[in-house]
Amino acid sequence: MNKILLSLSLVSVMYGCNAAGREKNPLLQKDYALADTLHYDHTVIDALRESISGNISRLAPALHEVNGTGGLTDALQFEYDVNADNSSDYEKLRTALKKQGYLLFKSEENFGTKPDKYAVLKTNNQFDIIRFRATNGANYDITNDSIMRKLHHLYDKEPFEITGADIDWVEVHLNKLNPADAMTFANDVYEFCPDLAEQGTETVENLAAEILETKQLFLWWD
Repeated sequence: MNKILLSLSLVSVMYGCNAAGREKNPLLQKDYALADTLHYDHTVIDALRESISGNISRLAPALHEVNGTGGLTDALQFEYDVNADNSSDYEKLRTALKKQGYLLFKSEENFGTKPDKYAVLKTNNQFDIIRFRATNGANYDITNDSIMRKLHHLYDKEPFEITGADIDWVEVHLNKLNPADAMTFANDVYEFCPDLAEQGTETVENLAAEILETKQLFLWWD
């Protein structure tokens, strides 16, 4: 009995110390204040701080007055170096946040010149990411609404998860792809984003093979 009481006392002390540490940590207090402003749960900050040591800032919707992102609050944004060593931890974080009603996605791709940025948006609808980032292909007269419609069309054919987006690109991960449907899907994607083949895989056949292998798509209109 004494051992049980001692164990419970130790747990209480450890929890109390952790809670006190969180309360006294000025960085966490700043993060919590930002979360309160956005009406985000403190548990989101706690989850991020398990992996993120740098600054967490506020990210406003792109082109708010043009795109009409009413109903979406600002997001949290931070630098994060996702690599082979921590990719599984990133996926666990993304899954955990999704269960709480938040979507984690890449918000800025810097191609190795500096750390990429990621964001957390309070929504259960992944297509809100495209609306929030105002993704468009202005150089091709492709509007945000057009991209939204096309992505919905592609999703109906082959379900996917939107894993990143910015003003002129979107990244998705396909849940699965039947080899028999790969060419049809690749042709559909090529019509939507010709640079995939013209500046990337060179042929639609190669594009289909790449999609089958990686289950990923990086669409851009620069």
